[in-house]
Amino acid sequence: MKTTPFFSFSALALLFGLTAGCASSTLSADVREVDDIFAARNRRDLAVAVPDEDDWEKTADEVPKLLSKPLDADAAVRIALVHNRDLRAAFYEIGIARGQFVQAGLLPNPEIELDLRRSTDPAQPLQADIGLEYNVSALLLLPLRKGVAEAELSAERLRVAGEVLDTAYRARTAFYTVQARRQELDLRARALTAFQAGYAAAEELHRVGNIPDVDLATQRAAVESARIDVAEAENLLLDARENLNATLGLSGAQTRWTVEAPLLDPPADALPTEQLEKRAVEASFELAELEARMQVASRRAGLARTEGNLPHLSGGFHGEHDGFSWEIGGHVTVGLPVFDRNQGRVMSARSEFGAQRERYAATATALRATVRSALNRVESTGRRARHYRQVVLPAREKALAETLLQYNAMQVSVFQVLESQRQVTQTGMAYVETLLAYWNARAALDQIIAGRHRGLALGPSGAASTSMPSGGGSAEAGH
Repeated sequence: MKTTPFFSFSALALLFGLTAGCASSTLSADVREVDDIFAARNRRDLAVAVPDEDDWEKTADEVPKLLSKPLDADAAVRIALVHNRDLRAAFYEIGIARGQFVQAGLLPNPEIELDLRRSTDPAQPLQADIGLEYNVSALLLLPLRKGVAEAELSAERLRVAGEVLDTAYRARTAFYTVQARRQELDLRARALTAFQAGYAAAEELHRVGNIPDVDLATQRAAVESARIDVAEAENLLLDARENLNATLGLSGAQTRWTVEAPLLDPPADALPTEQLEKRAVEASFELAELEARMQVASRRAGLARTEGNLPHLSGGFHGEHDGFSWEIGGHVTVGLPVFDRNQGRVMSARSEFGAQRERYAATATALRATVRSALNRVESTGRRARHYRQVVLPAREKALAETLLQYNAMQVSVFQVLESQRQVTQTGMAYVETLLAYWNARAALDQIIAGRHRGLALGPSGAASTSMPSGGGSAEAGH
């Protein structure tokens, strides 16, 4: 089964293009550079319509079109990538590093000193001094400072690229949760309908004296318990919808979206697993960012070492007018690196490099373990889901049908019918939870191969099928 990737930056290049000026062009350029990072990793894009540059604050044209139809996982991802405000903020944060890079490349400003003085003797003319000072050391160190800022900008781009994947992953898994909660609500509602039908039949049988009071009371209790279960399932669906709304950045009338398709069964085709660990390491944005951070630390150490050993140099021009003629000349000021040679800054930068190097090794080890864990969970949950679908659910449904036949023949009690119906419902809930675990694990595995392994939910799904917090409300039409 083909899996659709999470991201598209073709829309973002103009989405974050602000109004005229240098800030606009650089931010758009940074977004395009992030796009190029993905292109270099052979990523495919989800097509998203691009708004006009002047209307970047408005909702992208694609969003209303997607919301007007029942959502699927890919549509949820597309909306998140152009509408999630945290992601937009992350792209602005590249501009912070970009500004520091621009600042680091600027030439130092010259300093002009002007001095006017007059003697107390009125006969003496007005005297004037003028001086021009320039920081030569700052000029010599400019390439090194710019190199540090450039490495920091590169690391920031990689960090934001990882946040894009995080946003897409959260949107996809939040959508899967909505699908699961809808299916669970449907199971609870069908169970309630069955219990209500059983209670109606029990009332008629009780009226003619065919069942005792205890059986009628048991049927009534089952109906009311099922009603509470429906309310609890509705509340969980409401929570899942609001979580998806927050991830997609939706509010107001935008939250009236619908979902029709249930969670799909796991595909029958085998998942390609060749060299998954190698592919994950090569694509990892965490590792690439740590490598860039090591480069930053290395360049910072070189800058501190050079700056500490280089004498502080400044030079300038001086002119003095005594009222009759000018005297001109130049001067050089040299600060000797005798005591302060940036020893502490060099030590800090070298320690930062060592820390990043160790984090790189630790992250690589954790990444490989995460790949294996995600693959194991995909395979195990897939097997369990298929077993539920092919074996357990049909067996439970057949057992219920046989129990009903025996009940109609007055061979079993109402308690056995209720227990059989409860088993069918619980098995269906367990099946849906297993499907949710499978698709979450599949999304996590795709996320790892795409280059991100932080913040993945590889454990069991959050809510158990047999114990849900109470609540109420209608969930399907939106709010």
